[in-house]
Amino acid sequence: MGLLAFFLITLLIYYWFPVRGGLKTFLLILIMVSGWLSIFEIVSILEARPWVAAPLLLVLGLVVWKWRKNRNQQQRSV
Repeated sequence: MGLLAFFLITLLIYYWFPVRGGLKTFLLILIMVSGWLSIFEIVSILEARPWVAAPLLLVLGLVVWKWRKNRNQQQRSV
């Protein structure tokens, strides 16, 4: 969980704070590496507790459904 938290924190720092030059490149490298390793961490959590996947997939499905519904409504109104 620490790696996932590190990924999210570095991502927020990169987008919310004005970072320049070499520090920006360094943050991008940290985001890429920790993001890649976070995928493995999420998979291992889901393998250890498969019942966790159902609510996560439900929430993800609802978000995608709402996003597509809003997009279709915007296209119809234009």
